[in-house]
Amino acid sequence: MRVARRIYTIIAWVFLVCIVIQIFIAGLATFSDSTNWEAHRTFVKFFALTPLIMFLLTFVGGIKGRGRWISLGLFLLIVLQFQTVQLFSSIGAIAALHPVIAMLLFWGAVTTVKKSNNGGTTNE
Repeated sequence: MRVARRIYTIIAWVFLVCIVIQIFIAGLATFSDSTNWEAHRTFVKFFALTPLIMFLLTFVGGIKGRGRWISLGLFLLIVLQFQTVQLFSSIGAIAALHPVIAMLLFWGAVTTVKKSNNGGTTNE
C-alpha cells in the first residue's frame, strides 16, 4: 500500500510538470513559432494516460475520496481535451474550451500533488 501511494505521488508530480510543459509548448507555438504545434500534439501522447494510471493506483494504495475522484476527473478532462480538437474544432465556442480545460487540468494536478504530499489522499 505504501509503495502504491508513493508511486501515486511521483506520478502526480510528473503529471503536473507535463501539464506545465504542454502549456509552455502551446505558448511557444502561439507566440514564437507555429511549427511547435506538432510538438504540442505529440507531447500529450506521452502523459495522456497518467491520470488513469493514478486512478487505478488509488485502489491498490487504498486512496479514497478526492484523491481517487480527482484522478478520474483529470483523465476525463484529457479525453475532453482531445474531443475539443478532434471533433469540435469547427465549432468555435466548443473548441475555445480547450484552454479552459487546460486550466482545469493544471488546477486538478496542483490539487492532487498537494493532497498526495500531505497524506490527504487516504480519507477525503
